[in-house]
Amino acid sequence: MANPIRFSISDERAVYRGSRAERRMGPDDITDFNHRHGTVLDGYRISLAEGHVYTIDGRSNGRSNLGVLRNRRLREAVILAAALPAAAVALHGRGSIHAFPEPERKERADGLKRANDRTAAQIMAEVLQNTTETLPPGEEVVIQSAITEGVRVKPGYEAGGNPTIAVGALFGKEDHRRQYGLSLPPSVTMLTMGNDVIDGTTKSIKGLHSSLTSLFVTESYTKRHLPDIYVQRWMSGRHFPEFYPRETDLLEAARIIADSYGMKDLSELTAFFLDRPRHNPAMDILNRSGVYTPTDKDGDLFPGIVLGLDGLEYPNGRGLHSMIGEIGGSAEWAVGVLPLVWRGGQAMGMLASQSTLTNKELSPEQMWKDRFHYTEEEFMLIQDARFEQKPFFTIEDIIDNPFAGGISAFGAITDNYHFPDMRAANANPDKNLITTDTLVINSLGIVELWRLSFRCLTSVGQTTNLLASPKVRLEGLTGRGLEQVITTMLEDSALRRRLRIFFNNEYYPALIPVREKMVLLHRSLESLIERGALQEIDREIVDIVQHCAPEWFYAT
Repeated sequence: MANPIRFSISDERAVYRGSRAERRMGPDDITDFNHRHGTVLDGYRISLAEGHVYTIDGRSNGRSNLGVLRNRRLREAVILAAALPAAAVALHGRGSIHAFPEPERKERADGLKRANDRTAAQIMAEVLQNTTETLPPGEEVVIQSAITEGVRVKPGYEAGGNPTIAVGALFGKEDHRRQYGLSLPPSVTMLTMGNDVIDGTTKSIKGLHSSLTSLFVTESYTKRHLPDIYVQRWMSGRHFPEFYPRETDLLEAARIIADSYGMKDLSELTAFFLDRPRHNPAMDILNRSGVYTPTDKDGDLFPGIVLGLDGLEYPNGRGLHSMIGEIGGSAEWAVGVLPLVWRGGQAMGMLASQSTLTNKELSPEQMWKDRFHYTEEEFMLIQDARFEQKPFFTIEDIIDNPFAGGISAFGAITDNYHFPDMRAANANPDKNLITTDTLVINSLGIVELWRLSFRCLTSVGQTTNLLASPKVRLEGLTGRGLEQVITTMLEDSALRRRLRIFFNNEYYPALIPVREKMVLLHRSLESLIERGALQEIDREIVDIVQHCAPEWFYAT
């Protein structure tokens, strides 16, 4: 029997009846955009043909300005760093699992997910690097990646070490990257980046709804490293006071969040959860008190961004208000919370035991009961992150100044069911157009939807090839043939840059970056191959690159 207050968003889709103030880019706007971003767009043989910006919420929070991101080129580059990877994944890997017969799909899934992560990370990194290395003096920045997703092992699901823009990656001019950690010129601004290159990677390979690219860039620095393990989260579209989760049960937390909206009864509240067995006990408790619990199979970053958005509601007339005890990844928490706070919301998190929550031998009730029973390794991560004295955290515990200038962007790979105005990235070969939808939230709290249509200057097919990861050119090769292709790539400046980005995104678990060189950890590489995160071909790729580009590495 269906539970009327616990429902899948696939069955009960949200509708949006709020503001959509439209600004259409005129011919001069489009010409200026193409001029500002020519370095990026030319690399994929595209130019902007049409643009519409819809203001969803134009109210400013009054707590921020854009800081260095008042630079339009830099600000729009972050939007492109979400939009173009979404298009690349749509062209290369959206629905990719359907190319295989049903019996093969389970064993193929992880490799296909890695391929989509690889594509998204490649294009996102290229957009940021090609922009930052061509900024004129006086506008220069260095962007450091500080928060990312995909590192952790998910026993029985993923081997970890997924392609991503890893913590420590730098984007900027070579001289500035080389000086990082020493003293940069006063005119160069340090920026911090967080990303989950694809939220809903499983959905991306199945072609299901609400898969997207995501990142933020902020002028603030990161005070603490957030370990890439599970986080229990309490989030609301309105500000609520901090509380200690281990001394506050679910219904007390629900009451605190309901109060933030001025609700008189818990039956007015909704709380989103991933559809996982570990969440059944929590949803049972909330449902018995009348709290509605919409669920989804994958992707819990984006729901947090639009909590409390005016005009967004389910068919039963309720809005999307909160997360109350939902458990997901730490990067998704951080990348989603910053724009939520910009919008006036609040969020708390507490590191949970991933080993317990992925233990298939435990019942959902035992998982929930033991969610804070850490292993020794997990507790060491908590201590290393300095969370032992305050085990819960808000964004202020992670980012020094959340209201420093910043911008976040989320590019739709597939149609979005949480915010249905976001349409999937799509290509029209007959018109030579690629269209993307990107939700943008800046540190002022302003929410916009950017719908950009790019004209392919030769063909959709050529642009598709240019939006591929360099690893596509290496697949199926070995020995002398593989070495010849890598050598050719290293001899071409543009291909060399792309190969270096791929190498950093793919092999980061076995690399220690030190300014513009890397220390290669051979034992870590072998461990990644042994557990299936990398393949035998990766050992050969690494050996050839190390032999042909020794200047990239420190001798070991």
